[in-house]
Amino acid sequence: MLKQRQLNVHADFERMRVFQQPISIFFQGELIGENVIIQSHDDEYVLGTNGERFVKGNCQFFNKR
Repeated sequence: MLKQRQLNVHADFERMRVFQQPISIFFQGELIGENVIIQSHDDEYVLGTNGERFVKGNCQFFNKR
């Protein structure tokens, strides 16, 4: 069974980007992105490799272990 760990700080997002680990993204409890690979991120946004843009303040981000 996979455990999910929430990404909270810059280093969490950067680790997922560097190692190209897929993440899941939720908005108001609803899954809106699965197996998203982070292309870039800043204090406000996460940009996926397919061009999707997610607002950090509105979404929850999880990696799968």
